[in-house]
Amino acid sequence: MNSNQKKLQQMIRDQSLTLTDEELFLSSAYQKYQTSMAKAATSRYRQGLQVLLEWDASESAGVACTDNNKIHINAANRITQSFPSRILRSESISGLNGHETGHLLYTDFTTLALYLKSISKGSFYPEPPTLSSPQYQQNLDEITELMEVKSQAGCMTLEKCAAHISNILEDIYIEGCVCEAYPGTFKLGIELNNLRMAEQMPSIQQQIDEGYEDFSIMVNLILQYCRTGAINNLSGYTGPYLDILEDCIPVIDNSLYSDDVKERYRASNYLLIFLWEYIKPLVKDMEERLKSKGKEKAGSLLDSLLGGQIQGGSPLPSDQDTEDSGQEDGKGTQEATPPQMSADNRQNLMRHAQDVVKEEGNRIALAKTTAILEGSNPGITYNHQYLGSGYEKSADDLFRILNEVAEEKAEIQYQQELTEELQKAANDIHYGDAHAGIHVTVNRIAYVTEDIIRQYQAIAPPLLKASKRLQATIAPLLREESEGGKMKNLLFGKRLDTRSLYHEDGTFFMRIRLPDEEAKMAVAVLIDESGSMSSRDRITHARKTAIVLYNFCRGLGIPIEIYGHSTGYGVELYSYASFDSVNDTDCYRLMDMSARGGNRDGAALRFTAERLVKRPEKRKLLIIISDG
Repeated sequence: MNSNQKKLQQMIRDQSLTLTDEELFLSSAYQKYQTSMAKAATSRYRQGLQVLLEWDASESAGVACTDNNKIHINAANRITQSFPSRILRSESISGLNGHETGHLLYTDFTTLALYLKSISKGSFYPEPPTLSSPQYQQNLDEITELMEVKSQAGCMTLEKCAAHISNILEDIYIEGCVCEAYPGTFKLGIELNNLRMAEQMPSIQQQIDEGYEDFSIMVNLILQYCRTGAINNLSGYTGPYLDILEDCIPVIDNSLYSDDVKERYRASNYLLIFLWEYIKPLVKDMEERLKSKGKEKAGSLLDSLLGGQIQGGSPLPSDQDTEDSGQEDGKGTQEATPPQMSADNRQNLMRHAQDVVKEEGNRIALAKTTAILEGSNPGITYNHQYLGSGYEKSADDLFRILNEVAEEKAEIQYQQELTEELQKAANDIHYGDAHAGIHVTVNRIAYVTEDIIRQYQAIAPPLLKASKRLQATIAPLLREESEGGKMKNLLFGKRLDTRSLYHEDGTFFMRIRLPDEEAKMAVAVLIDESGSMSSRDRITHARKTAIVLYNFCRGLGIPIEIYGHSTGYGVELYSYASFDSVNDTDCYRLMDMSARGGNRDGAALRFTAERLVKRPEKRKLLIIISDG
């Protein structure tokens, strides 16, 4: 390993230690990793899916969403960034990816749009609810009356509230499906995120003290129960919120794991009835806003209010393009029945996630919880026999990607430093009076893009075959020269070869040649890139020649440097291959060769010759390609 390679390896190690979350998670390698998991889960149902990661650490920033074609994840979201280690933060992002992938696979956006549109028009979908208990009959009567008169404020408010409730039920359903179908990285990430969201949820008393809307508090309680089977009740609250939640639980449990999407909308309708006393104040506020601010502004204000207080995120969009959604006849892309999960089972999953967090480092303080179905149950139980679920493989994936990103960043840094060294060399050369006052600029591509690589791979194969044939001819001669041996059948010499004395042509002599490990040759290629090189494909043939020469020299271990030259405000040099390169990416840079401006051959020739003359090899070959 030469000094340049050692330098690059050290740069890679340094970069892996200093890479930030933003650099890692927004890197193309990490986005490809997340995209590959989403595609593996959805490839039978849709093409062209892409996972895009963003970085927005503002308070109002979203977490994740999908538009049916792309999955957008904010890697700086507060849930992900609350985890104590990079591995857990990566798992969290994978969980968000799994969640959005679940929507693509299992959410019926067409029926969701129909459900919300029906409520906005003043009717229940799939049918009006009927109550066997008279306790909430008055609530149903009031809602029915409001719908019959097509109250704009009432219908708009009910639609917004129904969107939040149905979103929670749908989230739990699709997460159950994903965890059953993909019990590795997706499942672990979903469990970790659910744990963290439950921990970050304000307690009931805290929500009351901070002035949350009654409806928002109830929806947060429903969300906690659906995700974890418990609620954050650090202050030991006992009041009407918990009483209503107990009435909601049977409806929730009957709908969460049904493969009939209509069951979740029936449940949403019943929950609207149970929570009507807390929705009515929002209807009154909506009436006032409609009068003073108009429909669009009034709806936006309610969205902002509920979105800021309800911890589960924004409701699912109801205006999806059904033609592109991968669904037919209002049905989802897959049918799946997730496992029946009681509140106890959901709490066990949270304990599993707690153990993973504990293994990776400190965690935020635990909150006292109340198990809804068992009364008070403070404290946390650790399952120390938990072995993980695809966890080790995920860590290996992250370390691999981290190294790839560090290598890419170090390569860019190394190429930039190489360009600076070449520029310094250009500045130090005396170009003679003919080029006095002429500035020489050295240009070098720091990062080779995939597009350039594809272009090279498309045209290179026949050229490389020609190079291999030439190498096969020359390699034995170079090997013989470097390894040494006897030279026989010579006409002159100091040593007789007694076995050749019978020769009649006088070739009696031999010579012992010692092995020679000293480098014999260095090659520099200078290519004219003036505008006239575009005529008759001259630059194309020059590029082909450069590809063959580069491959030939690299294959035989001959140092090679390739430059193009043109003019702009001064002399423009283009470094394609350098003596100091430490990998094989220079061949791709040759694809950038093109006819550009004018030419100032003398200065370019002086620079290239100076680079070549400083080489330690005995023979120095300078090849100039030009149209005259």
